[in-house]
Amino acid sequence: MSEPIRSKNGDISKAPTPQNTPASVTNSYLRSQPPTVSTIKEDEETSANDLSQLANNPALLSMIQGKLGTLVGQQSGYVDNLPKKVRARVHGLKSIQQQQMKLEAEFQKELLSLEKKFFKKYEPLYERRKEIIGGETEPTAEEIEEGEQLEEKDEDEEDEEEEEDEEEDEEEETVGIPGFWLTALENLATVSETITDRDSEVLQSLKDIRMEYLDTPGFELIFEFSPNEFFTNQILTKTYHYQAELGYSGDFVYDHADGCEINWVSKATNVTINIERRKQRNKTTKQTRTIEKLTPTESFFNFFDPPKPPKKEEGEEDDEEEDEDEEDEEDEDLEARLELDYQLGEEIKDRLIPRAIDWFTGDAVDFGFPDEFDDDEGEEFGSDEGDDDESDDEDEKKKENPPECKQQ
Repeated sequence: MSEPIRSKNGDISKAPTPQNTPASVTNSYLRSQPPTVSTIKEDEETSANDLSQLANNPALLSMIQGKLGTLVGQQSGYVDNLPKKVRARVHGLKSIQQQQMKLEAEFQKELLSLEKKFFKKYEPLYERRKEIIGGETEPTAEEIEEGEQLEEKDEDEEDEEEEEDEEEDEEEETVGIPGFWLTALENLATVSETITDRDSEVLQSLKDIRMEYLDTPGFELIFEFSPNEFFTNQILTKTYHYQAELGYSGDFVYDHADGCEINWVSKATNVTINIERRKQRNKTTKQTRTIEKLTPTESFFNFFDPPKPPKKEEGEEDDEEEDEDEEDEEDEDLEARLELDYQLGEEIKDRLIPRAIDWFTGDAVDFGFPDEFDDDEGEEFGSDEGDDDESDDEDEKKKENPPECKQQ
């Protein structure tokens, strides 16, 4: 499937701004002939003393850092100092770019409309997949034959088929494909990290994962369960909403997600909490009672209770300096949780649902996806020959030992 909806920092205010000098300055003579300073020793001593004073004065250092922080992303004024005619040309280019961005918005909306159109054609296939997984029907002989042709053949295939014939009687009692969605989820690395042993027991009853597009930009993930001992819901949903306006990059911008309430049968079956019990004796009556302490714990099912940014009340001010560091840490933590929540939703939508059988068999694990690899500067396309050699060695090891596939 195509991916028209992506998480982007779409705010135009976050776009990069011109630096103090144009790029051509890097080719000037100053680059190859740096000025010399005759009193460099004295300057180094003075600089060391200044740094020492700053280190001993945290309040002054914090004030300077805060002031520098306000300069990040500010306009350098370079364009304002250009000749009038050149500035006019720059303004003209901005107008042309705005026209292009309008076409980009039109393109993304039509692309989303096209994806919705084809998704309607996928739905009958997804429904048939669900019926086979659940044991409601069997694949046709033609479907089985085509699937076998797509599967890579081993040299001992005939021997394996004979063994399968001998075990056929035992397998007749098996309905559908048990643990299909649990296995697929566990082979999807990002999702697998959120699944605990307690979650695995619950996810055994997962019948189907599907999605639906919203009338507004966004989509809904639908998890269907068979009756189980953990909760009474048959359907759990997670809805991702995007902003109506496209971002600076031309893509839809993630806004927020809505989960659903899970009706757990009891506290004991709720895998999102831990129950700590301890006995307490009354000093007067000598009677004992059991006290329960409930604490939240990591669980895949926290996925249905997504994080939300705190809403500030009107007139609320954040002027207290003593709370700023704590608030910054909380903001960073919340941002990380929101990013992970969005990533999980996108991976289930764009990777798991369309290629569920490949995640179950492990074929998708071996195939991989381009954005699963680091693309930090200097890592993917390093110029150091030694780094290239190490990368080659790692690639050879990966070929010898492919990623583990978790089969039930």
